[in-house]
Amino acid sequence: MYERFANGFTATSQEPRQNTSAAAPGILTGLFNTFGGTTFDGGIYRIHNDVSSKAASKTAAEAYPGFQTETFCFGFDWLGRQFALDFHRGTPDDPEVILLEPGTGEALEVPVPFSKFHDDALFEYRDSCLFPDWFAEWRAAGGAAPAFTECIGYKQPLFLGGEDATDNLELTDIDVYWSIAGQILNATRHLPDGTPVSYLGMAT
Repeated sequence: MYERFANGFTATSQEPRQNTSAAAPGILTGLFNTFGGTTFDGGIYRIHNDVSSKAASKTAAEAYPGFQTETFCFGFDWLGRQFALDFHRGTPDDPEVILLEPGTGEALEVPVPFSKFHDDALFEYRDSCLFPDWFAEWRAAGGAAPAFTECIGYKQPLFLGGEDATDNLELTDIDVYWSIAGQILNATRHLPDGTPVSYLGMAT
């Protein structure tokens, strides 16, 4: 497990290792013990350590209150999108993966169990999971590589009419980005389409 992933992705930085919490599902223990806190390929993909997973899982649960099971985020991409276990699908010992997008307000099902995510899905569905061409475009235009605590977020979220374009992106703190996106999502989720929403932009 993780052999193909380890050969196909290059670690470019490492956060301090954290002990895996007993509260986290056992299926994440091997991942966090081996790769916890690691940034790959200049920030295109990061794997949580125990501390960042707890923080991200809490924020994600607040932004997506419709989930009926506890949220466990294990990885995140350069756009700040969180990959989490989805216990509504798969088996209790090997749940499938869900992709939570703060910029669109969507929760997208990744059609593989967690055990096959890193060695299969990140290769078979690389474009939709990580948007590598767009990341390369961002970097070529002079955009910074995000640190472990950062992401490249939308200046104006797509669910508020922002454009899915490079000039609508900016480097930001990932916790702030998710917190603000979650607040806006919860405030606007049940509004009728076309309802005017006052928006002053993401704080950084």
